[in-house]
Amino acid sequence: MDRRQFLKGMMSSAVFLGGGTGSILSNSAFAACNLPQVPKTLVNIMLYGGADLRYLFVPSPNGGASIDYVDAFWAARRNIYTTDVNGLYSGSEIAPGTFEMEYDELTDSTGYKFGIHKKCGWLRDQFELGNVAIIANSFCSRNRRHDQSQLNANVGEPGYADLIYNREGWGGRLLEELGNPAENVVELSHEISVFCNGTSPGERLKQVIHAQNMRDIALPNAGSGTGSGDVTIRALRSYYEARGAEVAIEKPADWPYHLFFQHNIAFREFGDLVKTQLDSCGGLPGSMLALDLHRNHFRQQCWNLYDGALAANILGNRVISMRYDGWDTHSNQKAGIENNLEDLFGLAGIGGLATTTGELSVLANNANDNMVFLFSTDFGRQLSANGARGTDHGRGVYTILIGEAVNGGIYGDMFPEYEITPGDNGVSPYERQGADIQGQTSVERIYAVACDWMKADSGKQVFPGAENSELESGVVLANLLS
Repeated sequence: MDRRQFLKGMMSSAVFLGGGTGSILSNSAFAACNLPQVPKTLVNIMLYGGADLRYLFVPSPNGGASIDYVDAFWAARRNIYTTDVNGLYSGSEIAPGTFEMEYDELTDSTGYKFGIHKKCGWLRDQFELGNVAIIANSFCSRNRRHDQSQLNANVGEPGYADLIYNREGWGGRLLEELGNPAENVVELSHEISVFCNGTSPGERLKQVIHAQNMRDIALPNAGSGTGSGDVTIRALRSYYEARGAEVAIEKPADWPYHLFFQHNIAFREFGDLVKTQLDSCGGLPGSMLALDLHRNHFRQQCWNLYDGALAANILGNRVISMRYDGWDTHSNQKAGIENNLEDLFGLAGIGGLATTTGELSVLANNANDNMVFLFSTDFGRQLSANGARGTDHGRGVYTILIGEAVNGGIYGDMFPEYEITPGDNGVSPYERQGADIQGQTSVERIYAVACDWMKADSGKQVFPGAENSELESGVVLANLLS
């Protein structure tokens, strides 16, 4: 049995999928939990800071890219991997054993070989299962500024040149196109992204829920304690309950402060529904509570993602926004980026997504089967390392999609030969500072296909200009998702 067949067999077991004994035993907690079925759900994960995904994926010395490309790649980037920053290393262009030490080799369905970082065991296994699509040479912005490029990614318009945050995001546009007023964009991080915003000025957050902590989403109900907090909570609740009924009669319908009383009722009803549902389903699985990520702001989001699947009928969370910060790797890149990659893509028990999806797969509500994760970032990094063992701002990047619905593989030329072809000055891009991955496929194309997966023919409504945007020659994205 080859590795791929073995993995497919193992992936059918809850233990391998990340739950272990704790997950299997936790099923008893669902006896009183009315689990909702989870429909198709798009999870957008924004990597803030400009992720160097040429560190995640590298050319293999054993095939795929040409040996000339392999030599040029390692010559331009070797000081990221070694402490030999003074140029004293005198071996071949690729330090002996560096590839084998740092990377696992993958082979796509066409026989093309490339390396994936060893910290990313879950991503590696998902690729071998056919659940990962890598769109090479994509771009979400034509500039190298964090603020503008992040905005471009969140609104889904690489050519947008104004730094105006009071506008709609592509997640908000997609949600509106789905057309169900009971559904929402749900933000799981500490702040609401522009990605979530709706199209109506003044009502950008009309169909947005900020679920920063699902287990603390309800307004507090204090007991009989005498502390100042309990006393204040009881007083406020009593005031709104008693006074609300009075002002509804006393004040005219257009009195603006009716909103405070209406919101109090709505927040309490919504929060109590969520709390009741989560309480009935029990606590978070032990494997998730045990997660110890390098950046625990992402652990909380993973907890929220899991809880959101337990309460999907209450949240209406068809579109979800997450984020992972800390990708601006100008210096000492190796340590920082490997921690980030491990948090995102490490194996169950180590990585946030592997652990979460493993636990979701235990639920009998299609949560894991119906989620697609789409990874966006400000921009890529430059081809060559800088003198501080890092990489500076670039433009082109890889876009990654993960999920059961993904038709996995490589879309585009992963390591183009033109990156090592000398220009008029006799110098190739890898031999000069400042050269980027050349963005050839606009993310508008990719995002539009994701929209079509959510609802047939919605991509052209959410991204009217997608069909005329850039697409790398020979790349076909129509069947990216099924």
